[in-house]
Parts: sequence; structure tokens; C-alpha cells
Amino acid sequence: MGLALAAFAVAVTAWWLATGAVIVAARRPAPDPLYMLIPASALGVAGVAIALATASDLSVASVYGAFFGALMVWAFHEISFLTGHLTGPRKTALPAGTSGGHRFRLAWAAVRDHELALFLTGAMLAVVLWGAANPFGWMVFALMWIMRLLTKLNVFLGAPNAVSEILPARMAYLTSYFRTDRVHAFFIVSVVIVTGLMTASGYMAIVADDPAAITGWSLMAAFAFLGLVEHLFLVLPVRDAALWGWATGSTGSGFIRRGQGVAKQLQSSQEDGRVAKRAAPVTG
Repeated sequence: MGLALAAFAVAVTAWWLATGAVIVAARRPAPDPLYMLIPASALGVAGVAIALATASDLSVASVYGAFFGALMVWAFHEISFLTGHLTGPRKTALPAGTSGGHRFRLAWAAVRDHELALFLTGAMLAVVLWGAANPFGWMVFALMWIMRLLTKLNVFLGAPNAVSEILPARMAYLTSYFRTDRVHAFFIVSVVIVTGLMTASGYMAIVADDPAAITGWSLMAAFAFLGLVEHLFLVLPVRDAALWGWATGSTGSGFIRRGQGVAKQLQSSQEDGRVAKRAAPVTG
């Protein structure tokens, strides 16, 4: 029980701190478009290296190493997305009146590169680490990918609180692809899937005898639980940004504000960018 509780505490703390760190990285418009991409790339490479280095050793320490390695790789993708470096070829709002398959194609074009990068990274980790003594590096990444994919499908199909206030204002055009006027039936399907993953991981942790396996499956169960919480954020009248006030800043400047139109959000982002550019030091 102690190993499981420790893993749960580590997972929740890592989720909260890592999300906040990504928010800080994406918070302000950058005068140099590569100012965060370079360190984020280094973080991703280090995460892959850690996942590979711990793959042959099934110990509690190595399981935690694989977990944090996967989290570092995921953070790279999140930073590259939220800073606008790796999104998709379409970077404009959805035209009014667009619906059906055309709406889906335009939405896919807005996030295509990011989604393909996530899938290819996960596939690479699975191929390289398949059959390893410590498989939790690719398994944790795969779990995060599944939960994020379900979340994105829900915000596209319909969720009242799909617009998150931890989304940078520079990405405001993406909110035009969200539906907030209903809760789609797919939400129930998503909750069942995530609950199933959480239950299965919890069961594996209970029946495991090895301390490393107990730790790994407990981390998986904890992250699935957090995925369930994030799903509830989509439909309940709560502000997810309240959990990361220290990362968004006291004013929330540079982030989406619920109730504002896309044009207003983008205008605010452009104004923040001009301020940042004027404040940037002159080099060379």
C-alpha cells in the first residue's frame, strides 16, 4: 500500500508541476521564435535517453526514471504546440457556418503536425521498448496520448467548458473549432474508456508482487485518474486555470479568457507580442 500511495502522490505532484512549467514556458510572446523550442527539444531528447537507459532494469528507481522520461518527452510536445511551433498548416479560425466533414478536415489541418508528431513518437517508443524488462516509459506515454486524444475529440464534438483558460491567446483561433453548446454522447464513451484504463491499471497494481511493478501500475492508475479529472473539467463549471494561478500570473495576461471572441483574443495576443518585442534586449 505504501508503494501505491507514494506513486499516487508522485504522479499528482508531477502532473501539477509539469503542467505549470509548460504554462510558464508558453506564457509570454517570445521575441525570438526559438527561445523555448531549443531547450524544449533538449528536454525531449533527454527524456527519450532516460526511457532507453531504464528499459533493461525493472526496479522502483528505474520505473520512476521511465515515468519522468516519458513526462519529459510529453512536455516537449506540449511546449512546441502551445508556443505555436508545431501545430498544423492551418493557423486561422474556422469560417462561420462550416459543418460536417468539412469542419473536421479544417480542424485536422489546424493540429495535424502536432498529432502526427505525438503518434510517431509514441510508435517509436513502443517499437524500441517493446518487450523490455521495464516497459513503463512507452506505456505512460501511450496512456497520456490516449487520454489527450479523447479530450481533443470531446472538445471538437461538444463540451461546455472546452475553452481552457490555460490556452495561450496566440492559439485563440483553435477555439473556433470547439463546440461548447452541448455535451456530445462521445463524452460518456470517453469516461468509460478512461475509467476502464484506471481500473485495469489499479488491478494490475493490486495483483503485482514485485515492488517495481506495483509502482509502475500505480503510476499508470494515478495518471488515468487525473485523465478522468481532466475530462470532468470539460463539463463541470470549474476553472482549470485556478489550479495553476502561479503559472498563468495574477492577471492571466496572454491566455484565453472565456467569453471573449476569437478576434478579441488574437488582438490581445498581438498587443502582448508588440510589448514583448519592444522590451526585448538588442543584441549584435
